[in-house]
Amino acid sequence: MIYGRITEGKATIPVIFRLPSQPDFSVNFVIDTGFNGYLTLPPQAVNAMNLPIYSSTLISLADGSQALSAIHSAKIVWDDVEKEVLILASGNKPLLGVALMEGYHLEIYFEENGLVSLEKISSLT
Repeated sequence: MIYGRITEGKATIPVIFRLPSQPDFSVNFVIDTGFNGYLTLPPQAVNAMNLPIYSSTLISLADGSQALSAIHSAKIVWDDVEKEVLILASGNKPLLGVALMEGYHLEIYFEENGLVSLEKISSLT
């Protein structure tokens, strides 16, 4: 089970990064059910973390415009399992998309500091 909180009206979940030659560290990501990828990070954060480039892609933004975005790869710890994920270098805040939540039940208590939880669906049946 993965837990987060409502912070400033946004559902957030911590994601643990496991980068070479660095201690694990956590970044809070805003859940974005309109984003079908895994994670986005601002380009400055991707550069600071020295994430390797994987490829690039044309993305559609919320305002209908399109932009070219670099895709990077990183190892994270997700629900106690190390996982390689793709990260779009885009925007100005960390976003968590539905690809990472696939196979999970999302529950949100929409009040400041309310509980956000992701539970693996197989454990619900």
